[in-house]
Amino acid sequence: MKKKSMALIAALVVAVGGFAAVATTGCSLKEQSGANMEEALNTPEPEALYEAVKAAYGENYLPTMRLSDEEIEGYFGISKDLYETAIAELPMISAQVDTFALFKAKDEDSKEALKDALVAYQGALESDTFQYPANLLKIQASTIYMKGDYVCFLMLGTLDNETMMQEDESKVIEAYRAENDKAIAAMDELF
Repeated sequence: MKKKSMALIAALVVAVGGFAAVATTGCSLKEQSGANMEEALNTPEPEALYEAVKAAYGENYLPTMRLSDEEIEGYFGISKDLYETAIAELPMISAQVDTFALFKAKDEDSKEALKDALVAYQGALESDTFQYPANLLKIQASTIYMKGDYVCFLMLGTLDNETMMQEDESKVIEAYRAENDKAIAAMDELF
């Protein structure tokens, strides 16, 4: 009788442990799929991000020439195999440097590769001796922004003459960074 009771208790412990393991695993899978679902629901479309940025600057949004995938590779050194979607615009007037480039990465590896390519692009702009002197501080203030699947290069906005003519260049760079922050705030609102 004792052996039967012990066997019954052991079977009961194993059964309860099994149910607990299944219940716990089920919860964690549910939570994971819920988190993935929520992340997918909170990922805005590239065009919505682009429109939000344009709206944030209004008439001071200067890039008007949208680049093709081939032109993106030429300007930024970024091939199509790194992104699902890209929206990149430059101004039509070469004296201006305002740039908006948004890439939706294919995966984590491509996201890092996109960031690295944009950092290299930023460095190339800074070392380009043919830049107009008036653009150098704006180039130094350019920003690389990453959120979710997106990697962006931002060099946007305008400053009034008094701010641009300050002797302290660090304050001018800071003011240009604040201009880039307008784009970041506009995009952050959509996530």
